[in-house]
Amino acid sequence: MLSVQRQDPALRVGHRGKAWFAAALATVLLLGPLSLRSLADPDPRYRPGDWRAFTTVRYVTSVAFTPDVLYFGTRGGVARYDRNQERWLVPFTTAEGLSANAIRRLAYDSLTDELYAETTRGFSLYHPMWDEWRDVTSFPDSLVQSWQPVDLTRYQLPMGFDALDAGYLTDPHLRAYRVAGGKEDSRGTLWLGTWGEFVWKRPWGAYEIEPQHWGLYHDNVEAIFVDSGAVYFGGTNYYSSESALSIYDSVAGQWRYAEARFTPGFASDHIRQFVGEPKERFLWMATDAGVVRYDRRTAQFRAFGLREGLSDDRVWSLCLDGDILWVGTETGIEGIYIPTDSVFSATTDLVRNTRVAAIAVTGEVVWLGTDRGLFRLVKPVPEWQVFSLPNGPLSGRVRVIRHDDKQLYVGTERGIGVIDLYGARPIVGYDRSEGLPDDNVFDLAVTDSILWAATRIGLVRFVPATRERRVITAADGLLDQLVQTIVVDGDYLWLGTERGASRFRWNNPERID
Repeated sequence: MLSVQRQDPALRVGHRGKAWFAAALATVLLLGPLSLRSLADPDPRYRPGDWRAFTTVRYVTSVAFTPDVLYFGTRGGVARYDRNQERWLVPFTTAEGLSANAIRRLAYDSLTDELYAETTRGFSLYHPMWDEWRDVTSFPDSLVQSWQPVDLTRYQLPMGFDALDAGYLTDPHLRAYRVAGGKEDSRGTLWLGTWGEFVWKRPWGAYEIEPQHWGLYHDNVEAIFVDSGAVYFGGTNYYSSESALSIYDSVAGQWRYAEARFTPGFASDHIRQFVGEPKERFLWMATDAGVVRYDRRTAQFRAFGLREGLSDDRVWSLCLDGDILWVGTETGIEGIYIPTDSVFSATTDLVRNTRVAAIAVTGEVVWLGTDRGLFRLVKPVPEWQVFSLPNGPLSGRVRVIRHDDKQLYVGTERGIGVIDLYGARPIVGYDRSEGLPDDNVFDLAVTDSILWAATRIGLVRFVPATRERRVITAADGLLDQLVQTIVVDGDYLWLGTERGASRFRWNNPERID
């Protein structure tokens, strides 16, 4: 069952690159006691909102309450609750200037209205007036606010939860979550911090404790799908057996999660790719246990695996082609005829026992990216043909295929190949010798004349016409150097990494790249 916690859609977030130095300096001169030691020159390239990070904040370590905002230190940043608006705000992360997302302790100085964070990589300081974080060299131990012991047996928990073991919450699936403790705010509301269940809240005068939800269920993001008003995040949780599909309703400000082992029809939440059309009924997922179809009207799942006719349920890629869903597996290519939900094999001897990692359709041509290069099928002839040339730009392992109206872009372990769909120009290859910073490409996206590449060293912005290139890394706002997936959302790019998802405003007319 999908668990839901309502949040407010009005989200506000700053960034280290906020160009408010002049205003901040004037304020300092007026206030006098505030120190300039923590102020560095602002980065003029970025503006507030250019970067936003989505991480896992389920694991709470510390707390700091202020008159207006309640702060919770977590393993994925600083979660924030606006007590006046009664809504959760987007957490603070490295995208806003924190030295690291793993928070050990928080401290609040009421005299200066400053928030301190001790992270795994040093100390950071935040002042609401400047709305940005700065690195500092010390941490005020005396200002740390401590958790207090809480007897959970005095309160009513949601159905299926219990607190029979002291210091732990147990959910309906018998999973126990350690409770760090509780803290009351100045209005009498009790807040609990947990390890794995985020924050729980008991309003003043109430008897029941309410769980709160925010952020990704786990950090590794291998697949992203942007729908109309919702964003879906999928991937494999390498560090725990617990995994889930995370869905963020960006209009209602609402997070919900679906765990495969507790959800009928959801074969696996180890999701490698999403395929669907915005506002359409079905969303398809490539998983390690077959194809999963999610009905967005009924919130129901259905699996297509060995029982339904797939010859191999280790699915790597999907592609919609009218009434056909092409399915790339570990050992070949299959198809699902959507009107009748019937599965058929499209594997021939040429692509048999070959991992199909990418599929694209351009007109009457179906393209396959495999471990042995690029293949294509020209309808209606049911026969795959080798398209890769020996030692050519498409001869390596193909990981991704993207296209626009004129060209096909192929990402491999040896660079990027560009194919003119009208045959007017020869195949062009881009690798390090042609100006590409990294040959190992995991995903591609095209916006106007810009080719974006997901690589091991960051997000590469490459303009083929001029060979202009730029590498965007964690120093810019990325959560991690290894980018696994890219999704275009208008003026924004969604970037999946092993440490969460970053949303980057690539098309900001006020920014000079």
